[in-house]
Amino acid sequence: MTRKYSLVMESGPTGFSGYVPELPSILVTGSSVEELMTRAMEAIQIYWQVLNAERSPTSELREIEVELPV
Repeated sequence: MTRKYSLVMESGPTGFSGYVPELPSILVTGSSVEELMTRAMEAIQIYWQVLNAERSPTSELREIEVELPV
């Protein structure tokens, strides 16, 4: 499954930081934009692995699509 997420990035004197608005628990840092993006992708994968491991066997995960104004 492939999903797209937003990564809000900010630069600072020592590198970059970022967060994923759709998954508020994901905050990452990196010394370059490439490192920041790699860490964000890894964090998202871990997030879903943990979510799936802890989910009740009787629960069902469905994807919904919602159109939002930009």
